[in-house]
Amino acid sequence: MKNLSLEDIKEILRIEVRKSILHSSHISEGHNEIYDSMRKIESREKIYSREINIRKSLLTNSNEVKESVDKKLQTILESLEITLDKQSLNYKKLRSSFIDLYLLRFKWIKDMMDESGRTDEDFRREVDEKLDMNLFPELVGQTQSQVQQVTVNQEVHTDQKVSSLSKHQSTSISVGIDKFISEKYKLTSKSEMMMRTHIEMLIEEFGDISLGKLDRGMCVKFKDDIRKLPRNRSKIQQYRNLDFHEQVSLNVDEKDRISTTTVNNILGYVSSFMKWSRINGFVEVNFFEGMKLKKQIRQRDERDRFTEKEIKKIFQKHNYIEFTEVENHKYSNYWTPLISVFSGMRLNEICSLYLDNIIQEKVNGRKKIWCFNILEEPDRPDKHLKTLSSKRVVPIHDTLIDLGFIEFVELLKKRHTNRQRLFQELKYGEGSYIRNVSYFFNKKYLPLLGLKTDKKNFHSIRHTVVDHLKQRLVDISFINELVGHHHGNIDLDRYGKGFTTDIIYNKCVKKINYETSHTRGIDFKSLKMDWKKIITTRVW
Repeated sequence: MKNLSLEDIKEILRIEVRKSILHSSHISEGHNEIYDSMRKIESREKIYSREINIRKSLLTNSNEVKESVDKKLQTILESLEITLDKQSLNYKKLRSSFIDLYLLRFKWIKDMMDESGRTDEDFRREVDEKLDMNLFPELVGQTQSQVQQVTVNQEVHTDQKVSSLSKHQSTSISVGIDKFISEKYKLTSKSEMMMRTHIEMLIEEFGDISLGKLDRGMCVKFKDDIRKLPRNRSKIQQYRNLDFHEQVSLNVDEKDRISTTTVNNILGYVSSFMKWSRINGFVEVNFFEGMKLKKQIRQRDERDRFTEKEIKKIFQKHNYIEFTEVENHKYSNYWTPLISVFSGMRLNEICSLYLDNIIQEKVNGRKKIWCFNILEEPDRPDKHLKTLSSKRVVPIHDTLIDLGFIEFVELLKKRHTNRQRLFQELKYGEGSYIRNVSYFFNKKYLPLLGLKTDKKNFHSIRHTVVDHLKQRLVDISFINELVGHHHGNIDLDRYGKGFTTDIIYNKCVKKINYETSHTRGIDFKSLKMDWKKIITTRVW
C-alpha cells in the first residue's frame, strides 16, 4: 500500500471527469430524444431537484455528504492499493475536489439538455478552472479565440474535402434516412411518418445529395428557410401545390408561419439523424447541434391542464351521457376519459387494452386490488409502449370501480365470448386505436363545451393528473411510477425495483380526488350506468 500523492489525485479526478462526461451524455441523450413537452420539463426538473438537494445537504448536513463520498473514495483507493487516511491533507483535497466535480456535472448536464453546443473540452476546461490542479495541461493557454479558430479551420477543412468524399460520406440523404429509421425500435407507422417527413425536408431543401456535402452554412440556411414556411403548408390549397423553395419565397406574415415548437421539432429530428450519421461515419460534424430556437414561454406552459371546474363540466351527467353515446355502445367514448382522469394513462395505452389486461393483484397476501396491466405482448403486435418505463401495473381507482368498470368487463366476457379487446369497436390505423376517440374528444366534445384551445386536448387530462398530484404534495417518484415516466435517477431506473401495487394505490391513486372547493367534490357517481341493460349480445 502506498500513500496518496498529488499525481494520484490528478489521475483519479481525470478518470472521474471522463466518467462524468459519459454519464452526462447518457442522461442528455435520453432527455433530447423526448418529444413530449411535459416529460421534457420533468426530465429537466429532476436534475435541478437533485442539484438543489445536494447543495442543501452540503449546507445543513455536510458530514452526511462527506461520509457518502468517503465510501466511494474508499473503494477507489483500495482498487489502486492506496492507503486511506482521511486526516491527510491530500485526502481532504481529493474529497473536496470530488464534491466540486459532482456539482459541476449538474451544470454540464443542464447545458447539454439545453443543446448549448458546448463540447467535452469546455467541460474539462471548467473543471480545470474550478479545481486549479492543471489536470489537462493540453488545454492550458488555449484561449477562446483559438478554440473558435480551430472550429473555423475544421469547417474550411471540411469544405475542402467535399470533392474527395469517402465511400460512407458519399451516401445519399435518402439512403441515410432509410438506414437511420431501420434502426429505430418498434416505431409506429405514425411516428415513422412524422420522423421521415421532417428529416426529408433536407432533400426538399438541397436535393438528394451526399450526406458528406452538408456544411455549416447549408444547415444554417435550412434553419432560416424552415422558419419562413407557412402553417399547414401541405393542407391549405394556396400552399400545397408549391414546392419547398416556392413556399419559403412567399415570405408569409410571421403569424401565419409554422410555430417555434414545430421548427424545434424539425431541428430535433434532423439533429438526431445527423448525430447518428456522425457516429456511423456518414458526416464528420453534426452541424445541427445546438440550433434550436429559444422559446418565449416555458415548456410547462405549452399545454394547459384542465381546471377542476373544467373537469366538472366535462363529466357533468347531462353533457357526458348524451355526447359520449354510451347507450349506443360507444363504450370507448365513455370510459377512456374516465380511466385517464383517474390514472393519467396515455390514450393509446387505454385504447389498446385487452380484456385479460384487467387483472387482480394480491397485496399483503390477502387483499386484492384490481389493476390495468400495461405491457407489450409478443403475440399482440398491435400493442406498443412509448418507452420502456411505460411498462407498469396501474391500480384502478375506486371511482371507476363504483361506476361499474369491473362489472362492465365481466359482462363483456360473458355476453361477447369471442371478444378479446376491451374496446373492440375501435379500429386499428396508423399504428394505434386512438383515432375515433381522439376525434370525438378533441374535435367534437371539447368544442361543444367551449373548452377547446390550441393547448387543450385529450393529452391535457394526463397533465391534469400529474399536476393534481403535485399540488397534493405526492412524491414525484410515485407519480412517475403511476404515469410511466423515467425517474431520471440511475439508481431508481436501472437498479431499483418498481414500487409495489399497494404503495402506488395508497400513496398515489387514492390521492386523486377532484374538488371545485375544499368542501365540494365533483360528482362522478351520477355517471353510473346500468351495464346489464346496455351490454347486449351484439357481436362486434
